[in-house]
Amino acid sequence: MIVEDQHGEPGLTGRERQIIHLIASGLSAKQIALEVGIAPRTVERHIENCRYKLRARNRTHLIAKAIANGELTVGPAAARSLA
Repeated sequence: MIVEDQHGEPGLTGRERQIIHLIASGLSAKQIALEVGIAPRTVERHIENCRYKLRARNRTHLIAKAIANGELTVGPAAARSLA
């Protein structure tokens, strides 16, 4: 099943959103893999899919685009929602 955003473009899956949140919290791909229970290569693949979908050049740009698109929120309320 392909998830689409309001513009008909491929949207992020729940797992991809989870990976973005963990990247934003400072975890490496290996740390994310341990946290989520998947292989590090699978984490890298999710990151590449996110970069493609959000048209981001690198991980830093990915986080900036996720914030701009409303996929990721920052601030005290966001930190509480991840706990």
